[in-house]
Amino acid sequence: MTLDPNSFEAVRPKLSLQTLQDIEGLDPLKYGFGRKECCGPIPAKILGSMKLQEHFFLNSRMLPTEWDKRTENVPGYKELAEQVKKECPEASFTVSHLDRDTDDSILHFKVDEEEKAVAITQYSGVTEPYELPSNAKGKLAVDRSGEYFIFICAHFTRDERCGYCGSVLMDLFRHAITETMGEGGAARVSVHACAHVGGHIYAGNVLIYSRYGGICYGLFKPEDVQMVVDAIKEDKGEVPELLKNRIRGQMGPSTESK
Repeated sequence: MTLDPNSFEAVRPKLSLQTLQDIEGLDPLKYGFGRKECCGPIPAKILGSMKLQEHFFLNSRMLPTEWDKRTENVPGYKELAEQVKKECPEASFTVSHLDRDTDDSILHFKVDEEEKAVAITQYSGVTEPYELPSNAKGKLAVDRSGEYFIFICAHFTRDERCGYCGSVLMDLFRHAITETMGEGGAARVSVHACAHVGGHIYAGNVLIYSRYGGICYGLFKPEDVQMVVDAIKEDKGEVPELLKNRIRGQMGPSTESK
């Protein structure tokens, strides 16, 4: 008998001990990919349900399981969120988790209309007093526009569906990237847990940024992981045909002007 690729039994061998501990006790039929919204028809209202434009991420070493409901306990969040609201009112601001032993940083994704691409910049040295890169002096800016960034909502305290689905999908993405692209590929594709992006019912919520643009998928499932990794390996900015009916929002030179 063939296992459902989205079932817990099918994905369990690829999950880390930490993920198994984090989701222990959560019923996959209630919080995971066995939920009715994951198994039924894709709702038409999922399309365009998220506004995706300029985006800042505060990369913090604080674990996602430690974030409070609104991530206000993450160092720097409140100060930086207020600055984004004041200076870049159309931009989004989200907390994400560093998966490497490095200092806190800010990742900035913004359309460069002249280059017809998305510029991706990392600013390091994010400490008190917390300031956006436009205000701060002495922050090291690194261009990371040649890389891919995958952010997956895994905000347990905001909604356990996101916590469950996000934790599982992160492990599956990391496994598939290494298997498909090798260590070199894994070095240019970062997978991060991120905080609430809205639409808990659409968990898993997966954001992918590259020089080609940004895209958010909803109701993302384990069986979808490999086709996205294959598309990243091809590096042509193409969207898998089977996922086009689950695009919650897009950002890029061609979509910003529409």
